[in-house]
Amino acid sequence: MKKLVILCLLATPLLAQMKPQSKPAPTSRTPLSIPGARGNTAPTFARISIDDAIKLQKAGKAVFIDVRSNEQYSYGHIKGAMSIPRSQIVARFGEVTPGKAVITYCACSAEQSSGVAAQDLMAHGVKNVFALKGGWLDWRDRGLPTQVGPK
Repeated sequence: MKKLVILCLLATPLLAQMKPQSKPAPTSRTPLSIPGARGNTAPTFARISIDDAIKLQKAGKAVFIDVRSNEQYSYGHIKGAMSIPRSQIVARFGEVTPGKAVITYCACSAEQSSGVAAQDLMAHGVKNVFALKGGWLDWRDRGLPTQVGPK
C-alpha cells in the first residue's frame, strides 16, 4: 500500500503537467425561427445589366424605380426614374405603368435595397422585376443621363 501511495505522489506532478488534447464535444444547434428575420442565404432576385436596362428603356418596355430615400433621389437620379422608397414599394406599386419591366435601383454595393424591393414585388405577384447591377453609382459614373431635384 505504501508503494502505491508513493507512486501516486510521484506521478501526480507529471500528470498535472500533461494537458489533455481533447476537442470540445460537438453541440447540436437548432436554428432559431424568428418571424420576419432573413437567413444567411443569398437573396434570390433577377439582376439586369445597365446596357440591357438601357435597351429596354429605349424600347419603352421598362420603368426605373429609385428605391432610395426621397432626399437621396432629389440629389440625383436616373433620368425619368420614379421615386418610391423601398419601404413603400408594395403600397405604392399602383403608381407604376402596367405592362412594363420594373427595374429597381439603389446606391448599394450589391443591389441590397433594390434586391429586397424586387423580392417584395415578386412576392406580391409582380412579374419582370429586376435589380440594376451597379445601381445609381455605376450609372452616374458611366455618365449616363441623370436628373437632379424632386419628381
